Amino acid sequence: MPPHARAFSLMLAAGLASASALSARTDGLCSVTDGAIIGTGSLASAPAADAGACCDACYAMEEELDGGGSPSGGCTAWTFAEDTGICYLKDNALGAPVEHSQRTSGVPMRVVNTRACFRAGHTDYPFCDTSLDTEARIDDLISRIATADKPGMLTARQSPLGRLEDLGVPEYDWGSNCVHGVQSRCGTRCPTSFPNPVSQGQSWNTSLWYDIGSVVGLELRSLWLQQVGENHANNLPHLGLDCWSPNININRDPRWGRNQEVVSEDPLLSGFFGSLYTRGLQEGEDDRYLQSISTLKHWDAYSLEYWVETDGTVATRHNFNAKISNHDLQSTYWPAFRRSVVEGNAKGVMCSYNALNGVPTCANEFLEHVMRDVWGFTGYITSDSGAIEDIYAQHKYKNMTAAEGVAAAIKAGTDVDSSLDNGSDATGSPYTWYIQDALDQGLLEESDVDAALRNTLRMRFELGLFDPIEDQPYWHVPPEAVNTEESQALNLLSTLQAMTLVQNPDGVLPFAKDKSLAVIGPHSEAKKELVGNYLGQICDEGTGGDYSCIVSPAEALSELSEDSVSSVEGCTVNDDSATDIDAAVAAAEDASQVLLMVGLAQSEEYEGTGGDRTSLELPGDQAALIQAVLDVGKPTAIVVLSGGCVALEQFAENQANMPAIMTAGYPGFKGGTAIAKTVMGDYNPGGKLAQTWYKAGMVNELDMTSMDMSAAPGRGYRYYQNEPVWAFGHGLSYTTFDLDVQEPKGSVTQKGDKATFSVDVKNTGAVDGDEVVQLYFTPAPGVEAANPGPAFLKQLAAFQRVAVKAGSTETVVFELDYAAVQLVDADGNVVSVPGDYDLLFTNGAAQSVRGVLTVDADAEVVVEAFPTLP
Repeated sequence: MPPHARAFSLMLAAGLASASALSARTDGLCSVTDGAIIGTGSLASAPAADAGACCDACYAMEEELDGGGSPSGGCTAWTFAEDTGICYLKDNALGAPVEHSQRTSGVPMRVVNTRACFRAGHTDYPFCDTSLDTEARIDDLISRIATADKPGMLTARQSPLGRLEDLGVPEYDWGSNCVHGVQSRCGTRCPTSFPNPVSQGQSWNTSLWYDIGSVVGLELRSLWLQQVGENHANNLPHLGLDCWSPNININRDPRWGRNQEVVSEDPLLSGFFGSLYTRGLQEGEDDRYLQSISTLKHWDAYSLEYWVETDGTVATRHNFNAKISNHDLQSTYWPAFRRSVVEGNAKGVMCSYNALNGVPTCANEFLEHVMRDVWGFTGYITSDSGAIEDIYAQHKYKNMTAAEGVAAAIKAGTDVDSSLDNGSDATGSPYTWYIQDALDQGLLEESDVDAALRNTLRMRFELGLFDPIEDQPYWHVPPEAVNTEESQALNLLSTLQAMTLVQNPDGVLPFAKDKSLAVIGPHSEAKKELVGNYLGQICDEGTGGDYSCIVSPAEALSELSEDSVSSVEGCTVNDDSATDIDAAVAAAEDASQVLLMVGLAQSEEYEGTGGDRTSLELPGDQAALIQAVLDVGKPTAIVVLSGGCVALEQFAENQANMPAIMTAGYPGFKGGTAIAKTVMGDYNPGGKLAQTWYKAGMVNELDMTSMDMSAAPGRGYRYYQNEPVWAFGHGLSYTTFDLDVQEPKGSVTQKGDKATFSVDVKNTGAVDGDEVVQLYFTPAPGVEAANPGPAFLKQLAAFQRVAVKAGSTETVVFELDYAAVQLVDADGNVVSVPGDYDLLFTNGAAQSVRGVLTVDADAEVVVEAFPTLP
């Protein structure tokens, strides 16, 4: 008999099956589901009096086996068979509950495997004393940790390692990816998979970003309590409560392979997303503790995966040195991080693979100084997976040895090291391999290691992991909190709001439901491609690679249409041998209207971690497919799936049969339904582009490795001087709007007072719709800093999405102070310059109104000097 089964039998024999004692337990030990089986397999089975006895036995086995027994730390779910009186204890709560009228199942809500200050003999340490302040408790705990145990506590993705048995401190695994949902296996339910950030950015909806973060943070708590792990067969590493998200790097260049993970090219929009998603993750019903932890990534200036220069030099994310001026750092690469820290109170930051101006970011003391000393950051800093090794192995920084590289990272404030070079779990890291060497060689003092330990332990205390849990709601989040009806509704709403119509000649869209439709293209039956990257288990009936539960665009359209819907691939994204344009043309000829589903795919060649595109054109035979279908002459719409833009200028002009065009980004689990509802008119699109859509020749105009934003012809809407296909902020609707600014002129001083601008948004069409009012500013001629930085064309100052019913008017109010129009000078100082600033109120389409904001002051003021390392 295995040890865990023998322990279970002994528990029951010792009296845990006493019905009178067990049925009286009402202190919320387990979350119970009647009429269902939860989890798979069993650790052990034995007779029990009732479901309460089964709950207690699971709970007791977990306590007994913490630190041994099963790989996951004991019992994490149970099922009681009412017809046989047998209790089955399990080490997982995976998969959807299976209905069974004679079964009651549950999950222990006091998980010993994740609790400190609870196990017998480990409750009376000063670090367990809640009457002491947190820093005193942390100091006491650190004083008790052996030097040899410290590196393991500073290493991410190592569970079930990293526990301190002699102190009753359990494992804690750093690094749960939450880019657009918790990236894990399914527990009792599968986590909600929202649209990828590129799609969320197109919504321009700040309240959505907060709400999505809130759902992800709460679901992470529930899945963590269920001891769910990453999407690997061994369920390891287990989830932690710190999300390695949001990714708030700038969409610097459309060729970057990870543009799907970021929301925008604009620093302000990215900053609002970062701060609000962070607040949603971290804030909840109990303001004493963090619900979860946001980890902003990638700090800093990360936007290149793999690039071969014309001379054959290969730049990768692991060896790239981003050369950036102080001006560009302060005006482009820092604002999103600053806002997410200062306003969002982010508690985590991830340093990136690349170097910044010659110094690897994870060994960059200047970047830590900016975070902690200038912006007041109080959280922890982790490396990206493998970035510590890059310091000495890829960047070869100062020809450092491994021990020297590790010492440099810790002294630069990188508290946690993540390394996955050898597998998904328990593989060690440079910290576990070389911290002791660095100590032995005098490269580190133990106080340096303790400083990192202090930053990480503070997060665990702020999560409530060392405090009594009876009154902590985050310790009692049930499995049913995952993927609720409310979260599914939010998922659909966020997906619908991402739909961005960029072209609609002669009202091609919406399509008529009572006419036949052909859905053509490589993404006509898309499932996996809808959900993008950073995926956990999506479908609870299958494995991690199963996407059968997702509704494809063609399937969703078949459900909505009142006439026939045919589906033909026509070509693939990347395999020319599979092209059958003749079949696509035949399908178009047989239909009354045509939807073309085209775009990019998840691969190093097109989009994803590890690769950048060399062309903006649609890959494979997609352009030929589109042209052949357009030549049929039927009303045609094109929907594009992509992270970075694709060049579509040949379909935006000079076509006899001009198509409607809509971009969806990577719209997620509800993408097929949202696309169908939008093209069929059940939903009126209101999204706006959050990145510039360039022409194909852009790749010849701008060097992929140049981080300079203003070098001719410039990058992004702020600096790009040539004509794009569609501009940043552009987006159409099935209705029309008029904008009117009640008083377009205002004045402020440099003392924080505000000017109010009220914009009336009238829906002049026959369909209810959403509009995004965007406010940009440009210094009037003659208004410039004493030491001026590069001039921009315009810059976003504020925005707001508003719903307006047909024939009605809603008013959007903007309150601006002098900081809304501050500038960055050539040295990277943030300055306020007196004078007039031209304002542009626009919907990104046909409507725009001009205004003026005057900063009434005597002299230029430095608002924030560019930091210098003490």
